[in-house]
Amino acid sequence: MKPKIICHIMSSVDGRLIDGRWTAPYEVERGELLEVYVAIGRELNTDAWMFGKNTVRAIFPDKFETVGHTIMSDTPTVFVGECHSGRMFIVADPEGDILFSSATLRGDNILIILGRNVTEEYLTHLREMRISYVIVSDATNLREGLETIGQKFGIRCVSVQGGGILNGALLAERLIDELSLVVYPGIDGLSGVPSIFEYMGGATEYPAQGQRLQLLSASHRKHGVMWMRYEFHKD
Repeated sequence: MKPKIICHIMSSVDGRLIDGRWTAPYEVERGELLEVYVAIGRELNTDAWMFGKNTVRAIFPDKFETVGHTIMSDTPTVFVGECHSGRMFIVADPEGDILFSSATLRGDNILIILGRNVTEEYLTHLREMRISYVIVSDATNLREGLETIGQKFGIRCVSVQGGGILNGALLAERLIDELSLVVYPGIDGLSGVPSIFEYMGGATEYPAQGQRLQLLSASHRKHGVMWMRYEFHKD
């Protein structure tokens, strides 16, 4: 069964995501407002959280050499590494090439979603690092990956805290159950800057079509930050 997916994101009032471009906050430091976003994320009480691969790349920039032996048909598709943290950190890696230097990210144990194109050498790297993984037919199929981690690791709720591309992909696949939108009291203003949802499709596509939002709550937090929660209803 697919876990509940909460898209938890902080944007400027014009929906932009690159925080270094936002105008300075009123009478406080920018970092204090980002701390409000992090604290709200903890209030969601999810079993796991998830970044997009590009965001994880900023933390683990080195690439694993992908040349090697493709996995065999009888290769086990689940490996349980270190799982002692309060929640798991999830990332889908379709290429199987993130070179990890730690089994944790921000203190939480890592769980990787991989495709059958992954190499045996890469799986050995993950096992040596004690990093958990699941192998699905195609790691770009987010529904398959999320359903698998729900079944194999008992994960019931995930807060997705990646960028607009991951959010857009989840939106197009109708996988988002709730939007947790934290609005920073500042502006970017430039056209073309990444926004909350960035589906990589054509002009004739409507990734949000048939999905309606119901406002669950709206609250004013410290330093002018607003937090709004919406439930997704799908036709």
